[in-house]
Amino acid sequence: MSNYRRKRKASPKDPTKKFNINENIEGEQFRVIDAEGIMLGIFSRSETFAMAEDLGVDVVEINPKADPKVVKLIDFNKLKYQISKNTTKSKAEEIKTIRVSVRISVNDLKVRAKKVDEFLQQGKKVKLQIQMKGREKSHPEIAQEIMNTFLGLITQGYSFENEPSLSGDSYIASLIPKKNKK
Repeated sequence: MSNYRRKRKASPKDPTKKFNINENIEGEQFRVIDAEGIMLGIFSRSETFAMAEDLGVDVVEINPKADPKVVKLIDFNKLKYQISKNTTKSKAEEIKTIRVSVRISVNDLKVRAKKVDEFLQQGKKVKLQIQMKGREKSHPEIAQEIMNTFLGLITQGYSFENEPSLSGDSYIASLIPKKNKK
């Protein structure tokens, strides 16, 4: 038997568990905020719960360390939804990088160009990078030639986010898909 132990992935934490709601809130006075974020003032415990009952919402503790504690009059399910919407990872624009060498053959460039076409068709940004090593750096015009060939092989409509340029030991261009107007 080995001493190998499998690490368990941590379960995602529920960000709404950190809030005290309604009767679980301790204290005699609260700084009260309404659902839109407007401060209503400092009220006693009984006044705060009476306002919440009149509005048909929950009293949610927002800042327990403040003096007096800050509470919000809001439907707790609505607050949970707002928090989950903010904490979910927004799908950031994905940038695909195609990195090739100066010594790449034309057939390999065609294969890479097909991949670039697929990415552009999916609406993703593409970064083309032609990397130079050693003595290749003394001839950047070869990298520029290969970049022009590469761009000529791409059939999908695109526009430049960044024009082809020399950056360190690489010749780089960023492409974005063209929007088709219908």
